[in-house]
Amino acid sequence: YSIPAPDKCPSCGSPKLRYAGSGTQKAEQELATLFPEARLVRLDTDSTMQRYAYEKKLGAFRDGQYDIMLGTQMVAKGLDFPNVTLVGVLSADQMLHSDDFRSYERTFSLLTQVVGRSGRGDLTGRAIIQTFEPENPIIELAAAQDYQEFFSN
Repeated sequence: YSIPAPDKCPSCGSPKLRYAGSGTQKAEQELATLFPEARLVRLDTDSTMQRYAYEKKLGAFRDGQYDIMLGTQMVAKGLDFPNVTLVGVLSADQMLHSDDFRSYERTFSLLTQVVGRSGRGDLTGRAIIQTFEPENPIIELAAAQDYQEFFSN
């Protein structure tokens, strides 16, 4: 189900609307503003609908045609780029508090995979995890890649 965005506020009629979001398109706009010289590639369902688009974009990133890769969960698994030194996860809390009974395991798995994408070559890697709960044990254990402690609890 969807409806078109309104031209004016349905409550007061004001045409001064401000759209906000937290998806990859919004993040792409913010990154372009913060890093105007950076070459960005976005990998999500919308940007990879065409045949082989995913593979082409990954190849272009691997070849150094892009400086920043922005994506959904599809970029977390199975990719190996030795020159990646920084990865970030936006809104880790959404997955952590989903209504899936496996949400802790899924969050831990995804975060450890993402953290492991950074610093694979000779370069030191870093990860930034956006969360409202930085002291959450799942977030802390995933950031530290502490599998033993996670599985013992």
